Amino acid sequence: MNQLQEFREKNGIIIAAHRGTNGGNILQNTSKAYYNAIRHKADMFEVDVVRSQDGDFFAFHDGQEPLVFNDNFDIRTLNAKEITSKTCFNSVHEPINQKIETIEQILDTFEGQVFINIDRSWFYWDTFLDKLKGYKSLEQILLKSPVERHLLEKLRDSGLDVMYMPIVKTMEELDLVLNFKGLNIVAIELIFETLDTDLVSPKTIQLLKNKGLLIWGNALTLSDTIVLSAGLDDDSAIENDGQSWGRLVKLGFDIIQTDWPYLLYSYLTANNLKNN
Repeated sequence: MNQLQEFREKNGIIIAAHRGTNGGNILQNTSKAYYNAIRHKADMFEVDVVRSQDGDFFAFHDGQEPLVFNDNFDIRTLNAKEITSKTCFNSVHEPINQKIETIEQILDTFEGQVFINIDRSWFYWDTFLDKLKGYKSLEQILLKSPVERHLLEKLRDSGLDVMYMPIVKTMEELDLVLNFKGLNIVAIELIFETLDTDLVSPKTIQLLKNKGLLIWGNALTLSDTIVLSAGLDDDSAIENDGQSWGRLVKLGFDIIQTDWPYLLYSYLTANNLKNN
């Protein structure tokens, strides 16, 4: 049993904070957002990855440039110096002194403290996997990617010993990862638009449980049109006293990613689904 599974056994449902907990004067994907998430009872936070033109890795979700920098450009076309010189803007579009941070800065800051889910790094696995090998606390990292055979092979062949979670959207993808050898698969992220899909059927959920795999669900609400968990999301939970979170738990999900970790924590503890 790995550390993440042990944590689940001991502490109940695992709370993952989407890009940390941001808002007000706190920027997403920054140390302040991650500290904030921990103080809001998150057990894990998500870190997005981009690579600069000169090969440095930053905690940022490309596409968010207009929101964070109040400017329309592609951060991946800039070098590291240009990225760190950019003025950032808070949630009410006021310029602030905070800057985008490197992945190395984030990992060093939170070494040994909390589980870290690394997202969107697979675009850069030609250099990122070797970079990650130098991190001292790999046991706290949960790496993820879509289910594409070339990605699975690249991670396997890299020799990187890290917990891995594939992002599964179809039964065919699930079959591929369950039969793929040489990876430390500890969890499965399920993306599903409806509840009548085989992906979240009792049979499939029990299959994953029998294999000792944790199941990750996304309660975060990205937009009114993007569906990650058949409408069992944060918006619905806020409107209906957490019932959608409860339905995810009843379906068998072990990890819930949210933008509102303390609200989720309060719901889980009130319903004896999480230890204080």
